[in-house]
Amino acid sequence: DSVTKIGESAFSGCTSLQSIVIPDSVTSISAGAFDGCTSLQSIVIPDSVTEIGAYAFKGCSSLQSIEIPNSVSEIGWSAFSGCTNLQSIEIPNSVTEIVRYAFLDCDNLTSIIVSKNNSKYKAINNCVLTKDGKKLIFCLNHNIPDGVTKIADYAFSGCASLQSIEIPNSVTEIGECAFSDCANLQSIVISDSVTEIGKVAFRCCTSLQSIVIPDSVTEVGWSAFWGCTSLQSIDIVTQEKEPDMTRERIEYLLQVLSYYSKEFSLRVPIGRGYAYRHY
Repeated sequence: DSVTKIGESAFSGCTSLQSIVIPDSVTSISAGAFDGCTSLQSIVIPDSVTEIGAYAFKGCSSLQSIEIPNSVSEIGWSAFSGCTNLQSIEIPNSVTEIVRYAFLDCDNLTSIIVSKNNSKYKAINNCVLTKDGKKLIFCLNHNIPDGVTKIADYAFSGCASLQSIEIPNSVTEIGECAFSDCANLQSIVISDSVTEIGKVAFRCCTSLQSIVIPDSVTEVGWSAFWGCTSLQSIDIVTQEKEPDMTRERIEYLLQVLSYYSKEFSLRVPIGRGYAYRHY
């Protein structure tokens, strides 16, 4: 009972470990503490714990449920990633920080509940959003709730099951790496409310073959489509005589795309070709 911290990688790779009870004296579960404990089925976390570190339970593929006590303030990077049998989870009101990839590759996770008393987050239809409902943090399904104005950085990153998605009309910003490494993403509809596509937003979406950038977009971030090896065409929709995006941005975008595709076409509106004559 004198232990206050479970150190980094303390039980990492203990593939025979099936259950564990953490004593009330522990306040921190460090990075990788139970990483790769593939037989771990049950764990009791006391309400003395305030932090669950990065990779703390990564790859605990036998873990079906876990109760996060109402003392934890932060769920670290990839804390539960690869917990393929985890079916449900409840975020208590004490949690103020959910770091990216916290529940990545939790293939059977079908229910996520956020305490109504949580001051920072809420859940709608198994999507976690900021309390005001304007920023989507991550989502178990592929239906972005109405009212969301920003898709947060890394919101869908690495989502292997994502094949198509439609961005609703309320969204104005797609965050950094929001859809990066979605290797099976084939189709995406970007609404004409979107003004910014963040850096590396669609990096390595290797199944994406075409994309339409609406007239509303004024900023396409650095390497937004880097590694999209199947991308063959991009449509830039505009009603203006000149593109909304700067010449430098369009040139950079085309350079990145042409690097990965030998046959690549840029389609522009009828009668607007003169505005794009340099590209």
